[in-house]
Parts: sequence; C-alpha cells; structure tokens
Amino acid sequence: MIALALLALLVHFARHAHRPLLWLPTGMLLGGALGNIIDRLRAGSVTDFVKLPLGWPPFNLADVAITLGVLALVLVLERPAGDRSRTPAP
Repeated sequence: MIALALLALLVHFARHAHRPLLWLPTGMLLGGALGNIIDRLRAGSVTDFVKLPLGWPPFNLADVAITLGVLALVLVLERPAGDRSRTPAP
C-alpha cells in the first residue's frame, strides 16, 4: 500500500513538475516514507527517538518530514499553477 502511494506521488510530480516548489513536499514525503520503511525493514518497527516533555507523543524525523511535506503539498497545490505574480515593493 505504501509503495502504491509513493508511486502515485511520483507520477503526480512527473505530470506536474512545472508547478513551482512541487519538488519540495514531494521530496519530504518520499524521504520520510522511505526512512520509516528502512526502519521497519532494519528493526521491525519505526524507531521514535524524539521525546518532548508534557506528554507529547514520541516521534522521529521521518514523521516530521511527512507531516510538513503534507502541509507543504497542500499549500503548493492550493496555489494556482500560473500564480507567479509578485508585486514589487514600491
């Protein structure tokens, strides 16, 4: 299932590579997913090594990359493809 999702992401990236900044969330999602897959193959489970105080659940950097990659992907996809208008400062 994970391989299918990664393949769909790569196909979407290849078909829309002209969109500015699409490579950034794609790389974050692929890197995070592959990091978790490598952990599962190597150790049998994902190693959570960042533990914050106050009861925050432990996580790893791959989880951070996936979460930020999803947020960045939404922002990139919501931005119109041809929106390159940056108003210069007066």
